[in-house]
Amino acid sequence: MAERFVFVQGEEAVTESKKPAGSAMRPVLDPDAELSDATRKVLRQALEDPRRFAGRPANPLWAAVPLLARGGAGVAAAGVVWWWTGGLEIADPAADSSTIVGAQDQLLQEAVDLAHTLLSVWPLAAGVVAVLCAGLIADRALYNGQLRRLAAVQQHLVHPKDLTADAQELLARARRAMTAVLDSRVHREKWLDAQRNEAAFPRQEWAIAQDLRDYSRVARKDQRVPHETVNDTVAELLAARRGVLATSLHGIERRVAALDAYASQVAEADARYAAVREIERLDAGSDELLDLLARTAVDDLAVAEIEALTDEAAVVASTFTKALESAKQAAAAALPLQDVA
Repeated sequence: MAERFVFVQGEEAVTESKKPAGSAMRPVLDPDAELSDATRKVLRQALEDPRRFAGRPANPLWAAVPLLARGGAGVAAAGVVWWWTGGLEIADPAADSSTIVGAQDQLLQEAVDLAHTLLSVWPLAAGVVAVLCAGLIADRALYNGQLRRLAAVQQHLVHPKDLTADAQELLARARRAMTAVLDSRVHREKWLDAQRNEAAFPRQEWAIAQDLRDYSRVARKDQRVPHETVNDTVAELLAARRGVLATSLHGIERRVAALDAYASQVAEADARYAAVREIERLDAGSDELLDLLARTAVDDLAVAEIEALTDEAAVVASTFTKALESAKQAAAAALPLQDVA
């Protein structure tokens, strides 16, 4: 099955999943979209944390302006002070340092010399600021590239916000049905056409989401139109438009109903299969049971009970076979062959 992105809203909320995520409202990705690994990675990150990619591409140089302004001013000030203290002589070398004034001048001179020595690293600080600014510029350029990838992939996505409330509910129903099928035991153990399900479900979901988006776009336009009008011609036109909308939504509902029916038949087959396996488990110990009962000298009763258990297993197995066949017929209705192409 084509990979899709869970908007569970989690890893990369995304982590990638190979089946629908139930009723969780997440975007639907076109399973046939040709996306690079880098684009898929950014998409997963964006679905996991939408606020992280809420900005717009901007000139990367602007990212370094705050640091350049503050750091550059600090480095420039350090360079000026270093230059100034380099030629500053407070204490006269010939002065007597044994006097209070001479001692104070000597201490001040030592402090100035120390400051000059410490500030001599200002070129190194300038280099650090330059490297940091370059890093910020490169990071912003990378972020701009990610934003452009996300913008390009939007045409391959249907977002929940694109759908009206009734359309969102229909999409959630379709997802629940597909999830129920893929989570079923008969699907996992290949009693159903698992390969077909895994290939067809993403395309079914995408087709339904696209149709619901188109329906929602027109429905929202009509919601802005007054429901009452004194003009009969306008009223007839509005009624006709709403009739077309209702027909369109009904067509999508029929497809979702087919998926619901398929999921229901699969659930029935799952229940029958569980019963079959349980009876098989009980029947596996029938020989020991027969020996145990034979030792009680009621062989006829033991044989009758074991035969009854065997007959029950055969009946349940037959019922399971019928339920499985019904599920396969429902799959044929819900998943037309052309959807797997």
